[in-house]
Amino acid sequence: MKQTHRSATTRWYTDTWLFVVCLIPLGFGIAGCSSPFAMAARGEQPTLAPAVTTNTAATGTSMASPASTDTPDSMLLLKGLPTVATTPTPFDITPEQPILTELTLEERQLMFREVWQIVNENYVYPDFRGLDWNAVWVEFAPRVNATRTDEELYTLLSEMVERLNDHHSRFLAPSAAVAEKALSIGHESHVGIGVVTIPAGDGAIIQQVFADSPAARAGLRPRDRIVQVNGEPFLTGRDIVGEEGTLVSLSIMRPDAGEQLHEVVLTRQSVVGRIEPTVRRLDGDIGYIAIPTLWVHDMNDQVSGALTDLVVERPLRGVIIDLRGNPGGWRDVLTGTLGHFVRGNVGSFYDRQGTRALIIRQGSGPDLRGMPLVVLVDRATASYAEVLAGVLQTEANAHVIGVPSAGNTETIYAYELAGGARLWVAQEGFRLLNGSNLEGQGVQPDKLIDEDWVQYSEARDPHILAALHYFGVGRKLNDGGE
Repeated sequence: MKQTHRSATTRWYTDTWLFVVCLIPLGFGIAGCSSPFAMAARGEQPTLAPAVTTNTAATGTSMASPASTDTPDSMLLLKGLPTVATTPTPFDITPEQPILTELTLEERQLMFREVWQIVNENYVYPDFRGLDWNAVWVEFAPRVNATRTDEELYTLLSEMVERLNDHHSRFLAPSAAVAEKALSIGHESHVGIGVVTIPAGDGAIIQQVFADSPAARAGLRPRDRIVQVNGEPFLTGRDIVGEEGTLVSLSIMRPDAGEQLHEVVLTRQSVVGRIEPTVRRLDGDIGYIAIPTLWVHDMNDQVSGALTDLVVERPLRGVIIDLRGNPGGWRDVLTGTLGHFVRGNVGSFYDRQGTRALIIRQGSGPDLRGMPLVVLVDRATASYAEVLAGVLQTEANAHVIGVPSAGNTETIYAYELAGGARLWVAQEGFRLLNGSNLEGQGVQPDKLIDEDWVQYSEARDPHILAALHYFGVGRKLNDGGE
């Protein structure tokens, strides 16, 4: 039976780039499939905006311009939708497969109208930062009319949304939306070698090695740099993905080993791994916790459990929170993590309708308010990870070390479209309680150390060493260095 593709739009929010499997080679990637990191769903029912439907599909092969007074019903689909979802909600744990039947031309026109109108009514910047959004309609409408397949439409819609150039808003075809949903389970499953990587200029830095994986058995470890795959320069995680049982040759450069390459041949296998924080107690009873992402939906619970284990063992004198490379994620992960260190009003979100305070309340886990803190940031610290660092700096008196963060802090909302496509729109900005806006500025370190930390072993990491020095502790790590 042919899907009717009635328009129904649902929203929830998060805040940052979501790097979809094998689509966008930026930010974190799971080597072997180019995915970012899993987002763990709690299992609660999502809070949804009211579904909006229409019984009037677009007709004909031309579309009225947005300025037309004779606006089709489909142009009015989204008027009246609430601007803010009450809570950030996880994706379905079981991703649905996209509709395989082709959309009709009328349905493709309708989706174009919806995408354009959602952005028009909800984009955080009323002036579209100088982009003439009406002119975008005029340019893309005839191109949509000329489409013959869904894929042609999806390519155009992706191109159109990219014109916003905010590094947050994006359009996902149904297949990409399914891949995005698959990440919500909280575990990464792929056929590869079993590592999480951070892109680097000349390869990729291994951030995490999954247990019982080919990489683990070969002795690969965090901070190793993958320079080549099968004799060719490493480009994306797709270089490592392959069929079960096939061989892949890696050229590895290890920190503090100069330019010497280490050759490793691995056999690809099915790997299931979980993205987790790195936690340890350093010399002088300084706690260290590296939070790689806020996208994993229970990351705040993992952080809470890790901090609990540290303080139960014996009291801490201070905590180092490593947010380098963290691209942000879910708002409840942000607030849950902040709840250990601050309470009350810590800033405000703003959109075209007004402002709303970010209120941090007591949660589970240890109360570490007043604990001396150091936060590590770099240029890849983005979105809600920047908000986390900025709030800790201004409201918890945290000492920030590193280089200015990305300065990209908009909150994005997801809209579900016909056939399983998805649109993410930047709809909110954020200001700290002191009025500072991190957008375009980033978190400014209290101690600037412009060193490429991924070039060092953990024992010689200049940011960690500076943090220990701040706490008056010697320069040796307990168990993390070579």
